[in-house]
Amino acid sequence: MTRRFVLVLPLVAALSVVSAAHLRADSATAPDGKTIFAAKCAACHRADGSGGGPYPPLAANADIGASDTAGLILTVLNGRSGPIQVNGKTYGGAMPAWKDQLSNDEIAAVLTYVRSSWSNHAAAVSADQVAVARNPIASSGGEIYGAKCAACHQANGQGTGAYPPLRGNPHVVGSDPSEMIATIVNGRSGPLAVNGTTYNGRMPTWKGQLSNADIAAVATYVRSAWTNTASGVTEQQVAAAGTPVLSAVGASVYAAKCAACHGASGQGGGRGTFPALAHNTVVNASDAAGMIGVIEHGRSMMPSWKGQLSAADIAAVATFVRSAWGNSAGPVTEQDVGAVK
Repeated sequence: MTRRFVLVLPLVAALSVVSAAHLRADSATAPDGKTIFAAKCAACHRADGSGGGPYPPLAANADIGASDTAGLILTVLNGRSGPIQVNGKTYGGAMPAWKDQLSNDEIAAVLTYVRSSWSNHAAAVSADQVAVARNPIASSGGEIYGAKCAACHQANGQGTGAYPPLRGNPHVVGSDPSEMIATIVNGRSGPLAVNGTTYNGRMPTWKGQLSNADIAAVATYVRSAWTNTASGVTEQQVAAAGTPVLSAVGASVYAAKCAACHGASGQGGGRGTFPALAHNTVVNASDAAGMIGVIEHGRSMMPSWKGQLSAADIAAVATFVRSAWGNSAGPVTEQDVGAVK
């Protein structure tokens, strides 16, 4: 008995050394979420997760701590653009796609770090969860609708007091589906009149959370469900839906960059030093080139914003100003901004 015990001791010691070596190897090869965050994310979202400018905070962000991590993972994989609201504030910064730059393990590691740092206390994300999101099993339009849309628009498409009906909705069943596609891809906020009733529920941006194929499938389903009889939607039509210029983003840019001089309601300031933008002839001109030129190149005490604001942000703030405080001029596109030299 004693002899066997003496022989076993070296074996146990050897196994302990091997196990420790494996643990060291595993920890050496496992991605470090904090390091990845510092290298890839902190420049926009800040080292403490507080965000800044057009980039939302990750600390105390309900979307970050959500129990259903699918949307969060898809945002990191595929990126996203268009406005997003966090804690009552709208952000318009574009999130790049990381699916071709980070592995499943690396994305899981950085999301786990973000979900457990600062004031966040959410569960870890696994590489398996990222793998499922990266290569999803195709769902039917009806399944996608049930999972993503029915909570607001109801299972039979009748809508609620805040969210419009999709059944018999002229925006849904029109012969040209581009407006509906753009709404799904880019989201929308602000009042929408449907069949004589105004709705104010906010539609989230689904680009980056659903693939083009999924958006085509759910749009086709909605256009042919219940009493709707409109034609289907293709992936190519979804791909053609560009990033919108939304006044919600423009309002955020205006509040951060313009309101200090021109006033929160466009009334001007500085005892006439800074002109009013409400009912301003340059602002309301049918051709927005003059207004764009002033924003880009400055004038007198007006600074040049070219190089400080992106073309999308300039288009958004111009669109906002041209439709606010009694102004009624048309929207400005990124192409309009690019055409002004």
